[in-house]
Amino acid sequence: MRLALLKTQNALSTAQKEATTGRLADVGVGLGFRAGQTVSLRNEFARLTAISDTNAIAAARLKATQAALEGLTDDAEAFLGALLGARDSSNGPEILASEARARLASLISAINTAVDGTYLFGGINTEKTPLANYFSEPPPASRQAVNDAFFSTFGVNQSDPAVANIAAADLQGFLDGAFAALFEKPAWSANWSMASDTNVKSRISIGETIETSSNANESAIRKLASAYVMLADLGGENLNTAAFQALVDTAVRTTALAIQELTSLRAKTGVAQERIELANERMMIQRNVLSQHIVDLEGVDQYEASVRVTSLLTQLETAYALTARLRDMSILHYL
Repeated sequence: MRLALLKTQNALSTAQKEATTGRLADVGVGLGFRAGQTVSLRNEFARLTAISDTNAIAAARLKATQAALEGLTDDAEAFLGALLGARDSSNGPEILASEARARLASLISAINTAVDGTYLFGGINTEKTPLANYFSEPPPASRQAVNDAFFSTFGVNQSDPAVANIAAADLQGFLDGAFAALFEKPAWSANWSMASDTNVKSRISIGETIETSSNANESAIRKLASAYVMLADLGGENLNTAAFQALVDTAVRTTALAIQELTSLRAKTGVAQERIELANERMMIQRNVLSQHIVDLEGVDQYEASVRVTSLLTQLETAYALTARLRDMSILHYL
């Protein structure tokens, strides 16, 4: 009788669990040789879920990157308008110098944007600040390189009144030569950027991997920084009219090119965002199919399990009653 009670109690525990969860209490026992199939399905489901979770992180980074690039584009377009408007103005040098300094500070701030402690424009160097503050003291390597190049070419500092004697042709040669080289590799990486040229790659589905970041070494970023520095730190306030106009014309061309390349970067980022959305949609369908297969294998009829619970409870109560009656069958009750 004790053995019968134990078996009934175990069966009741199993039935109660199945009635509550809608799943086999012991998948291995219930499915036998097919248990390996449900294990494989669950592993695949977990893998897809993990990729979906990482996609959410990548999507957040791309969204922040897109916002930063949009802000940079708006600033560049506003700066281009200021350049065209102040080129022939008497107070144009002062206006553009102030405008360029503000835009350069905004550029550095945008490039140094971090999400969850990682820098968006660091490439795979996500833990290093991409750009140093150009106007900090003592001068960072970026500003020191500009100062050294200017002095090496003209023999004076940007703040020296003798800057007024620089001919337009000489300044143009400097802008196209020594100055432009500062914003090309390897000088850019040596003096300006701590970012890596290699972008972060993410697996967005079982068989698809894409780049999900950008970096401060992109040509658009370098061109934009070059245009801002031209007006912010090449002594524009002291240049003669012809030299100043040559400076502005070069900045206009450089800014226009930077805007075009920023648009391409934004398009590339948008494509990555769309691919993540499509991958998530496909994986959602796959997860639904896997979930249905798992339910078909492991699922039980909860109504039938509830009926078994009721039946087993009745059997258990009957067994208890019988046990009590057997216990009472003693000669002592008849003496």
